[in-house]
Amino acid sequence: MSSSGSYSGALHKRATQRGFSLVEGAIALVVAGLMTWAAFSGYVTVSEQQEIERGRAEAEHLQSILRAFALRNGRLPCPASTPDGYEALSSGVCASGVQLGWFPYVSVGLELPTDRLRARYSVFREANLAVPAQDADLAVELERTGDSLGAPTHRDITDLIVALNNASTKPVSSARTYLTGDGGAAGAIDCAANRVMVAAYWVVVPLQDKDGDGNRLDAPHTLTSLCAASPSAPLRFASDDVVIAESPAQLAGWLRKSLP
Repeated sequence: MSSSGSYSGALHKRATQRGFSLVEGAIALVVAGLMTWAAFSGYVTVSEQQEIERGRAEAEHLQSILRAFALRNGRLPCPASTPDGYEALSSGVCASGVQLGWFPYVSVGLELPTDRLRARYSVFREANLAVPAQDADLAVELERTGDSLGAPTHRDITDLIVALNNASTKPVSSARTYLTGDGGAAGAIDCAANRVMVAAYWVVVPLQDKDGDGNRLDAPHTLTSLCAASPSAPLRFASDDVVIAESPAQLAGWLRKSLP
């Protein structure tokens, strides 16, 4: 082979090697990009799941606080009208008409969290001061069993149980604290068309603004609605609010088991 032929072959070989290097480099970049995307996607998924678990843990903690408060005070706490963490009291009693608001962290002995972590809270209230035995205002301490002032059982937990029993007989109404469905066995998540059950209380822990409306509360929850999705509702693409609630009968049963 002539020297010119050898030289030409060497150039072709180097060009081929250079071509392979460019292709291999492009493939490597694509693979690296896919791996980075997968790692980032996995990180986002893990982070979101961790936040959901924190929300659930927070909701369960607030439920335990509500139960302890009920045992100690013979009533459920009054909602906070503003995010200051204090019950909306008037002359020491839950103000008339206050059924919905922020969770009263300070009044129940908790530290006030940052705005981002504050929960919404609603309590069932239907007063009947004319006939206390028929009263169903769960946010007011009231003698409902006829015990005299000074008696050990005056305004104790049994009076709250009476109110819970009364609340359990009330029809579901948009004017009182209630739950809608779960998107499954309990029907559609629709506060207007599917009012499922009376709730003694509900707590909504909002996580992120999933529906992008500028409010961390996601559908069907709003600042003015007494309705919450059923706690059994799965977290959805447009809503990651964590809900915890009890029916009047459920809370009454728990209180009975907790009596000394």
